[in-house]
Amino acid sequence: MPADTARAVDPGPAEDVQKIPWKRLSAEAVAIIVSILLAFSIDAWWQQQLALKETDALISGLYSDFQASQLHLDEWLGGNERMLRAMTEFLDELRRTAINDELVVSHEWVVAAITAPTYSPTDTSLKTAVATGQIELIEDSDLRNILALWRQQLDDTQEDELLSRQLVVNQLVPVLSRQVRLGRSFEFDALLSWFTGQQNVEFQGRYKIHATSELEGVLAEKVFFITFVVEGLTDIHRTQAEILRFLEMQ
Repeated sequence: MPADTARAVDPGPAEDVQKIPWKRLSAEAVAIIVSILLAFSIDAWWQQQLALKETDALISGLYSDFQASQLHLDEWLGGNERMLRAMTEFLDELRRTAINDELVVSHEWVVAAITAPTYSPTDTSLKTAVATGQIELIEDSDLRNILALWRQQLDDTQEDELLSRQLVVNQLVPVLSRQVRLGRSFEFDALLSWFTGQQNVEFQGRYKIHATSELEGVLAEKVFFITFVVEGLTDIHRTQAEILRFLEMQ
């Protein structure tokens, strides 16, 4: 066959290119890209919805916990203020009495001297959020900062409460027990009712004790610690109120 005839029959590269369905392939490529982008968008939206639900649940849990803690703290702060007043009266009377002289003290003063409560907030939601990393769901930096401040205030106050408890167990009780029978004063229901103010407890008993420098010293030390506890609980109360305000804004 002549060369010019063969060339006439051969479609050549240009004709092969013309047979490729570029429009269809382009449409399919666009459809694939759109599908991928849509899938990513749906997944991102879904993850965002899950995060929002987790955040809402966290905020709701924190609000419930801090509401309960605030009510509990109202009671606890009042009890510590009551204890501080009684302890201060006891110490003032002791200081007005000459060493080794006898003085009469109320049962309430003795109860205040041997009472050593510790505040335990309702903080399950916060502990869980910190342990699981969910605390990162809170984007409000002010809220996260005040939660951290609250934890520091709580730790400081609980340390003062622990020092007060150790003083009571290791020093105040041994010193007082040498002069006073403390069995009645240790009745749990009476102690709790007096401290929380849930019942109008009137202690009728009075005790005769002798003023000693040892007793004066440990009473003064407990007044010192309880003063810091009352101040710490007051700060915590203020901070919890601020936390509740922040949570209501979320």
